Amino acid sequence: MVNLELYKKYYPVNNVNDLIVAFQKTLITTNMTPDFYVDWEKVKQHLDDIKIELALWNSLIDSNNIENDFRNLIINYPEVIKTIPILHAIREREFPVIIDFYSKEITTKQLDFKKTKYSKLTQKEVEDYIEFAKKSGVFIIFKHIKNFYDYVFGVEVGLDSNARKNRSGKAMEELVTPILKKTASEIGCQILTQITFEATNRYGGHFPPGLSNRTADFILFKGNKFVNIEANYFSGTGSKPEEIVDSYINRKNELQSKKWEFIWITDGDVWRKAENQLRKAFNDLDYVLNIRFSNVGLLKDALSQFFG
Repeated sequence: MVNLELYKKYYPVNNVNDLIVAFQKTLITTNMTPDFYVDWEKVKQHLDDIKIELALWNSLIDSNNIENDFRNLIINYPEVIKTIPILHAIREREFPVIIDFYSKEITTKQLDFKKTKYSKLTQKEVEDYIEFAKKSGVFIIFKHIKNFYDYVFGVEVGLDSNARKNRSGKAMEELVTPILKKTASEIGCQILTQITFEATNRYGGHFPPGLSNRTADFILFKGNKFVNIEANYFSGTGSKPEEIVDSYINRKNELQSKKWEFIWITDGDVWRKAENQLRKAFNDLDYVLNIRFSNVGLLKDALSQFFG
């Protein structure tokens, strides 16, 4: 169970119920910093990788005979073919398409867009690319845009926005990192980020064998003492707090068997509704913090208590 005396320094809590109320009142409404929405460096890198090919497509804009000009371009510059999928907002460069959906036996055709300037296209490949471009609507693009670089820039921004879910965990880590760095500096410990438990061998860490290949968000150590800190944010949609609580209770028990400590920093609206799971966490874990708890000094106190 959490040490209430630790929390009492900052909040008027006399029991777990009081602590739950304090925790819920101090939850943040989002973990999205301004740089969360689009990874502009990644977008730029993707564009830089194909800017020459995109410039070649520009030569076909407003073509009076797009099919013939398209044929000549891909024959003479087959490297442009690798960019056809991104014109459809598709990252894959090889995928199947249905030839005839209404036939008794639906048949598919495997299209390979992984071509380079050294590729020699067969006549069948040329016709396959033309058929795909025609039926998928690519030819229409050449009548309605002025620059393929700008067009794909917009496509890349859209595709990157789909990656936001994967950045959510990273966003929470980025919120926690400055607090951890400041705290580590003040108490004189070192930080390891996104590292497997097995890799702590080189720092003298003796971890539970069952965790050897697991990756920790953060591991702080000082001398022969180690702390695993996990940070996550749950907005509520699709979250299953009961699973994460149980897994971290098991994690804490495993780590403490090897004299490690475990701290969980979690936040998000899901905890306004998952009160039973929050109570379970406070009853079975030693340190459960949110961002504000961490910021006011609870994280430093928890680490100082362990490291001495």
